[in-house]
Amino acid sequence: MKQVLFIFLFFGLCVTSQSQINDVPFMEYDYQSRGCNGFKYGTGSLIFVPNNAFCMEDGSACTGKIKIKYREFHSQTDMLVSGLNMLLQRDGKDLILESVGMFELRAECDGKPMRLCDDKVVQVRMKCKRNLPNLQAFSYDDKQNRWIDYGQVYDFSYDKAKPYSESNRWGNSPVNTADSVDVESVNPDGNESYQKVFASMMGELPDGYFKGMNIKKLGVFNYDGVLNDKDAIPMIPEFVVNTGDAIGEVVYVAYAKRNTLITYYPSDFAERFVLLNMKGIKIFTKLKDGSYATLKEGGLDKSNIKLMQGTKQKFVLEKQPIKPKTKEELAKVTKISNT
Repeated sequence: MKQVLFIFLFFGLCVTSQSQINDVPFMEYDYQSRGCNGFKYGTGSLIFVPNNAFCMEDGSACTGKIKIKYREFHSQTDMLVSGLNMLLQRDGKDLILESVGMFELRAECDGKPMRLCDDKVVQVRMKCKRNLPNLQAFSYDDKQNRWIDYGQVYDFSYDKAKPYSESNRWGNSPVNTADSVDVESVNPDGNESYQKVFASMMGELPDGYFKGMNIKKLGVFNYDGVLNDKDAIPMIPEFVVNTGDAIGEVVYVAYAKRNTLITYYPSDFAERFVLLNMKGIKIFTKLKDGSYATLKEGGLDKSNIKLMQGTKQKFVLEKQPIKPKTKEELAKVTKISNT
């Protein structure tokens, strides 16, 4: 491993216009191929990009302007509007993930999609709103609608209120001082200009939960904990709407105390549907008219979830009168988190 000194000062950025409820907006950054670039997202997240990092899909160089597009997903509402399913595919088995933060990174040359060149690594240090022990890194497979294992998570968290100690170093436990980072270099070709860019930009360490990931491809990535599969109770569900409306194309399951949202398709019901053995279960579906039907709040709190294992269970969802037009309205109707 190489030691690289990263200091925090970042170039200007351009913000895209606010999107509709069906998406989370990207931030856009102008990228200079000949120099190493550093960017700061609105939440405080940090993105480090080496020189000549991007290629066209056929491997050729961009002859126009390169823009980096970046966005983050923090809440259950973000997961819902972006279509992210919090299931991990591992050894042919579905496991439920709990996220402390997700991000998507793309690059375009005059509007045409690009990829990371084969020898380039981008490091993202995401400022997360929450923390969990034993975090792992995942990338999203949009063909399977599942996450897959990807790399390692580095902890760059920093607490200004705590004094420095030898046990708190970057890349290990949360840090308390500016120090070199013993992680995989984001400058694998050894170009000294990259280190000089950040060494010359002295700045104060940012405060908060910062989780780092080195990525060698563009896409959607996640810092997650894997929930204990012993808490997952399989059953065969039947969903009906109290008004007689047909059930939506998918059914969503969320939990009050877990930052996760699981999407189930009708093909999943017989063999893949599970509920975690805990209170605060939320089940809902989007109907054809744009409204939502939801399980009555607290409707399963008095149920013994363990006794449902392997049985057929009927869930009656109540149609809600409001057709949400904003993320805030969506969170209110479905009772999921928007923070």
